[in-house]
Amino acid sequence: MRATGKSYIPIPRDSGFQTALQMIEVQKTMKSIYSLAFAVLMGTAFLYAESGKLSDTEFMKLAQTHDRAEAHQKLAAHYTAHAIEHEKDAKDHEELAKQYDKTEPRLAGEAHHYAAHSQEAAEALRNLAKIHQDLAKEHAVKAIK
Repeated sequence: MRATGKSYIPIPRDSGFQTALQMIEVQKTMKSIYSLAFAVLMGTAFLYAESGKLSDTEFMKLAQTHDRAEAHQKLAAHYTAHAIEHEKDAKDHEELAKQYDKTEPRLAGEAHHYAAHSQEAAEALRNLAKIHQDLAKEHAVKAIK
């Protein structure tokens, strides 16, 4: 009996039980490490997204090597920033095309055409960014192991 007056059944502490407890602790620790790594990775992604595009030289260097999670995050942020520019360009030219529809129809067709291509480029850039984000996660997991 415990001092509280409640009875309990003692659990044997044999080596198998100790091993199971140790494995549970290891799993908890690994989950914590993965969570921390993911949080750091996402924080890094946010910071790079805030900073925008890379210089042409840095972009080419990273695009050719991209052997670490950080490199993939930088590339993802670069592609995201570039996609944002294309989306803005598409929106601007779509608005111009609407105006040109009323004032200069010859310009309207090409403005619509350009807007569509800008939107298509933005989608491709967002896809590239997503792939680099996924690769960054894979590299982060490999680095922990």
